[in-house]
Amino acid sequence: MKRSAQDATRLLHLVEEAARIRMVWEEVATTHCCQSAEEVKTAYTEAAVRWDAQVDEQTATRSSIYISGCYWE
Repeated sequence: MKRSAQDATRLLHLVEEAARIRMVWEEVATTHCCQSAEEVKTAYTEAAVRWDAQVDEQTATRSSIYISGCYWE
């Protein structure tokens, strides 16, 4: 199946966004593991801004719970 240039561009943007979100997760999981969920959520939100990643409130909340409980290891 042949993709159009527009489809390829959209796919590239999606992959870039996923990579930025992964970098947010890695940064916060490394620096804030097992800290309170509130601290982790704040750090997650700040890291998302630094990495220019689109992260909604629900994602930040869920991620902070996993990272604060060290469930990601």
